[in-house]
Amino acid sequence: MKRLSVWAPWLAALAGIAFTLLAFWPGYLSWDSAYQWWQARGAPLDPVHPPVMVRIWMLSRALLPDPGGMLLLQCLVWWSALGLFAQALGGPAFKRVAIVLVLGLWPPLLGLLPHLWKDVWMSCGFALAVALLAMDLRSPHRGWRLSALLALTLACAFRLNALSAALPLLVWIAWREASLGTGMRLLCLLVSLVAVQTGSALINHVPEERQSPGWTMVALWDVAAVSIAENRLLFPPGWTSPDLSVADLRRDFVPYVNVPSFESGQLRLNPDFVHTKQEYDQLLRAWAALPFSHTRAWWWHRVELSSYLFGLRPAQLPDYLVLQPGVVAYADNPKVQRNDGPLHRWLQPRLYRLIDTPVFAPWLYLLLSLLLLAWQMLRRAFSGAQGLAVAVTASSLCLALPLTVLAPSSDFRYLGWSVLATLMALMLTLLYPRRGMTSSR
Repeated sequence: MKRLSVWAPWLAALAGIAFTLLAFWPGYLSWDSAYQWWQARGAPLDPVHPPVMVRIWMLSRALLPDPGGMLLLQCLVWWSALGLFAQALGGPAFKRVAIVLVLGLWPPLLGLLPHLWKDVWMSCGFALAVALLAMDLRSPHRGWRLSALLALTLACAFRLNALSAALPLLVWIAWREASLGTGMRLLCLLVSLVAVQTGSALINHVPEERQSPGWTMVALWDVAAVSIAENRLLFPPGWTSPDLSVADLRRDFVPYVNVPSFESGQLRLNPDFVHTKQEYDQLLRAWAALPFSHTRAWWWHRVELSSYLFGLRPAQLPDYLVLQPGVVAYADNPKVQRNDGPLHRWLQPRLYRLIDTPVFAPWLYLLLSLLLLAWQMLRRAFSGAQGLAVAVTASSLCLALPLTVLAPSSDFRYLGWSVLATLMALMLTLLYPRRGMTSSR
């Protein structure tokens, strides 16, 4: 019976991998995915998207069917993390299997999984880190914590904003070094931060950048929104075409996604235009000044975007900003046939029907994270599984909060980790055995 319990979560994870591949092979390629696949096939690396994903894709192409091999790798990391997490929570076989299947088949998470996106890989890295830290509770060893640090480094390499979500977990890793004094814990945290940031930067290093920094698209969109509200152009020189008017901005502007504002080409974003360092500095200053010089207009723009991002307006948000079950053609990429098997035809419409329900509403998971965090804080439960649950709920919230002022769109995928983190924290709170070990060595 004990052997069955040990093998049960891994058999469930294996079944989950098979189910995912059968339902979704070779995966979904949005424009971002198709563009990164094109780079993996030999085009120049573009650091506007994390090169780590392209490099992993290049490795998968050498060993696995293309582009489905990338989906296979994604599924292996995802379902393995869930299996390890279930193993850490322990209990009888049916409990471990249930943990794997509930997390893996939870509709928003299952809906995101077949998309070949950096956001999914980031969630995979965080899930693996939490699973490793849960194993550290069950069988304390520094090796689990170092492995979790590597998983967090990988997660942060996939998205620039991931470091905020990693911070609570890094604090937990430092705290788990129970043999160290408070000063050494702080030093451990600082070393971990530097290691994660340096490691993710090295993974994504490109000798010569060919694109503008990623923040310029957000900055131009925010300036456009405030210009519309104030009825006057607020862009610094060099960033717009001479004929641009407020009416043009208003014609193209959509409050929940920034892409339409750039389609006319009147906002001069790279690679079509080369900008000087002075122009970048002027744009950065203009963007940073918006909350202070145009407070009401800027906040209204950001609050409106956040209402879409957090799922408060599901009926008004287009479904393609939640799930994109298709294959976009790009440049000379080979033609890919989307999965049209019976399982896919049965499953995908059911996922679509849930998009406008609370199951896909990020606000619900963030509220639950906030309630879990408040409850643990009131109980002063900062050790063991309860303490790890605090770190995981804080990670969920730390990912979401900066997006209120930095998000370029209201894509659901930005908050995929917040959904998973909430569920994992809930399971740590309710399902982890009270007698679990909490010491370290």
